Amino acid sequence: MLQRNAALLNGNRLRLGLFGANCSSGRTYAALPERWEASWENNLRLAQMGDEIGIECMVPIARWRGYGGVSNPNGSSFESIAWACGLLAATRRLHVFCTVHVPLHHPLVAAKQMATGDHIGRGRLGVNIVCGWNEDEFQMFGVTRKEHDARYAQGEEWWSIVKRIWGGAGRFDYEGAYYQLHGVEGAPRPFGNADPLMMNAGSSETGRWFAIRHSDLHFDAVETPEASTARIAETKRLARERGREIQVWTPVGIVCRPTQKEADDYLQYVVDHADWGAIGYLADLHAKEGRRPTDPQRLVHSGHNSLARRALARGSYCVVGDPDAITREFARLETAGLDGLAINFADYLKELPYFAAEVLPRLERLGLRRAARPPQEEES
Repeated sequence: MLQRNAALLNGNRLRLGLFGANCSSGRTYAALPERWEASWENNLRLAQMGDEIGIECMVPIARWRGYGGVSNPNGSSFESIAWACGLLAATRRLHVFCTVHVPLHHPLVAAKQMATGDHIGRGRLGVNIVCGWNEDEFQMFGVTRKEHDARYAQGEEWWSIVKRIWGGAGRFDYEGAYYQLHGVEGAPRPFGNADPLMMNAGSSETGRWFAIRHSDLHFDAVETPEASTARIAETKRLARERGREIQVWTPVGIVCRPTQKEADDYLQYVVDHADWGAIGYLADLHAKEGRRPTDPQRLVHSGHNSLARRALARGSYCVVGDPDAITREFARLETAGLDGLAINFADYLKELPYFAAEVLPRLERLGLRRAARPPQEEES
């Protein structure tokens, strides 16, 4: 039987996850004819492919509406807990996360749903906690978004309730600022009576400290690997000082082609099809959140890399090139201290096989990953 959490605690120096495939267009904000169709059949094929080649996990995006524009990125999306349950039932070693908005999911309901999924996957469910999100989507639920630090204060209460239910300590009452609960109990506990791994993607200092105190995996943004090295090391050190080990991951957009020119040409093709309506809507959301807005007109003049990041990977770090270049860049990210990369492609199913055939063996030769055994061998 597989050891619990084996997929993410397997000793690979650089772990890999597939990010955003539960949503139409994935993380690509471009009106491409071949943009990702997030059908159940496509998600199932992708999960089983990832399972076979040794990808450690799949991480969904939680969305309730699209981003508009011509292509309306994420306009169609699978609810992530149900999505995770389905994929866990159809795979053998792949870790599958659900992404949960704290203000929209009652902790008792979520604890029960996630424990169910964890039993379906025999200990392979992961939990991605999102303490905030955007006001437009919250208004669909009649929920008012809280002030920034209050979101994480609610998240602290939410997670402590879930953990207490999972701990099986018996019936309890809870009196907090955000939840007042009486006679709480819940069974079954997660598979093997051990908690699922938890990730959090807060990039603010409040969000990072939430991750340091609670998360097993922390998603952090990377501008360049070298500029992130000190922050990554500090996150791990602060967690270790509190008796915890934490992995640091970052999302990465990938274009891998046989030659650098082919990769660059495809990236330019993505940029040429950038969905300005969707990118503009994202800029408006950033402005509402008090963050520096992503002005589409400024992007036009700010250099190819900045625009490419928005179009290919919603602003995340991008790695573009032939297999050797991709491998070198992955090694650079690992040297910066990153434990894992959550990757996206414009078309996951079309592009992952070439990436797996050409990049994964190169990473193995560098000692960043071990060759994947067939899933059935790991179960024996």
